[in-house]
Amino acid sequence: MARTLKEIKNEMTATFCKERAVVSAYGLDPSKSFDQQFSPVSIESILFYVFAFAVWVLETLFDKHAAEVDVRISLLEPHTLRWYVDKAKAFMYGYKLIADSDYYDTSGMSETDLEKARVVKFANATESNTVVYLKVAGANTDGNPCKLNESQFSALHSYINTVKDAGVAVVLRNESADRMKVQLVVYYNPILMDGNGMDATDGSHIVNDTIRRVITSLPFNGVYRNTDLLAAINSLAAVEVVDIVRIQAKAHDAAEWHDVTGYERPYSGYYSIEDADIVIDYREYNQLEG
Repeated sequence: MARTLKEIKNEMTATFCKERAVVSAYGLDPSKSFDQQFSPVSIESILFYVFAFAVWVLETLFDKHAAEVDVRISLLEPHTLRWYVDKAKAFMYGYKLIADSDYYDTSGMSETDLEKARVVKFANATESNTVVYLKVAGANTDGNPCKLNESQFSALHSYINTVKDAGVAVVLRNESADRMKVQLVVYYNPILMDGNGMDATDGSHIVNDTIRRVITSLPFNGVYRNTDLLAAINSLAAVEVVDIVRIQAKAHDAAEWHDVTGYERPYSGYYSIEDADIVIDYREYNQLEG
């Protein structure tokens, strides 16, 4: 990173004032700085400024060159999973690629135009047996993942086939959210919560809200863990003890539910949960009971 003009000049003048021949010739006081002994308009100060400026220009050019090289290297990274994710997010619905290229002409487009055209807001790539599996999703009005419509997905599929590396098989996955069912036993503090799970302070159902937050706010294609859910619920002041009866999940179009033991990664890349799928047995906690 380029030094500032002042830093460069200060380093030069500090070295200058330490040279024995310079101290002798100018009669300098080694305990004082250059600026304390030379006027800002002296020929020495002006010359050091000119030299420092030249060095600063050179260092700045080196920084710009390094940044340009980094960008070019990042654009020439085929066969990486990150490259496929970046390409998916760069897809622009309703626009054509520049001929014989894998990018668009975005000149004249505003940030709003770009945001609207780039319909893939979430993407994740994995590889298995030489096949790249690319999960994608758009975003709803709340900014949460949602399934791309058929027209968008068809255009994306054509785009990926155009930009992907030759000979690489890419399987696109565009699915509605995986569903979850949660069944718990919650022992609550009767001072802070009632038997229906209602918070005594504001009337909210804090356990239900926490469950939804843990499940739906995971990173795209993030791993759900039962321990994370238990920890989040246990952190609530009104909850004394929480235990899992059963956690189930299924891909949106799957025929059957399956039990979640320990952890699970969503088939679609994200989860949703309905109020009817949260079943909680609230029991009053009494620490005096033997």
